[in-house]
Amino acid sequence: MTSTAVPAPVPSSIEEVTARWLTDALPRQSTVTAVHAERIAEDTGFSARLYRLQLTGLDVPASVIVKLPAESAARGGMELLGGYRRELAFYRHIAPAAPIATADCHVARIEGDTFVLVLEDLRDWDNADHLAGLSMDRARSCIGALADLHAWSVRRADPAALQDFPAIDNHLTRDLLLPAFTPGWQMYLDKTGRSVPPAVADFADRFAELAPQALSALSARPMLLHGDIRADNMFFRGDELKIVDFQLAVRGAGAADIAYLVSQGLPTAARRGHDETLVRDYIDALQQRGVTDYGFDEAWRHYRFGVALLLYMPVVALLTWDVVPERSRRLCVALIDRAVAAIEDIGALAEFA
Repeated sequence: MTSTAVPAPVPSSIEEVTARWLTDALPRQSTVTAVHAERIAEDTGFSARLYRLQLTGLDVPASVIVKLPAESAARGGMELLGGYRRELAFYRHIAPAAPIATADCHVARIEGDTFVLVLEDLRDWDNADHLAGLSMDRARSCIGALADLHAWSVRRADPAALQDFPAIDNHLTRDLLLPAFTPGWQMYLDKTGRSVPPAVADFADRFAELAPQALSALSARPMLLHGDIRADNMFFRGDELKIVDFQLAVRGAGAADIAYLVSQGLPTAARRGHDETLVRDYIDALQQRGVTDYGFDEAWRHYRFGVALLLYMPVVALLTWDVVPERSRRLCVALIDRAVAAIEDIGALAEFA
């Protein structure tokens, strides 16, 4: 039976996610009698610990995913950015109302400096591979899902719920992440086997000076963005798509999400020559959802700013080189390679005065 007592403390380790804890925490009349945990996704993310729990009991799912804070230095950074609180706010207040499909959330709790999510296990879905990159069809499916979220956020969302998410232009990004670009970029130059176009190299050398222009421009719209729309955060089953990981959700211009998705999520050969078409697809999707005041010219400007600005995400992530698995290292370098090519291909730097 489900306990009506004061909930047990939020677990700080997977060993504390016991059958009794789950019985008390799960919202249904569930009784968990046994739990078997295994660590998963160690090579795809380092801002949290993920476990698959096999459950035995009465009226319980066969398995669930448990998400706990990272054990590495990434935990401090994610706490400083408010990432764990953003994700809980998304599952508590946005997911039940927004027309974006994500993993069902059974438990979302935070206490002090720790948090826990108990989520639907999507093990029977196909988790996309960010290193391999998305196909064009899958990218278009994701653009439709993002248009759903963006349009809902400006047409139907409770404005109070959106205040849990910072603007894309916030002091932590300016004061913490932009200064970290320079050492990360130098590490990239040491690791990549590719030459960098001179204009992009000059932009990187002046990144901390120029990036605030992009942040200001991308704050012109108040849409709720996923903020980290990587292929690894997408699960497909036939024509269905579920998106996870909302730790970096922010408010801003929707084309920023599209810029990150396309410039870093698609292999360069698949993306090249299709940027404008995909932005037009996004604008068409918004118009079909009732957002008619976001035209192509404005969105294309935001897209070009976003492609250039969001180079910082894999560049800064490179600073974790010594503590992440080899796949994560290769992924960061590959994403920067893709972003550099996209910046050059679409003339993104023309947007900077």
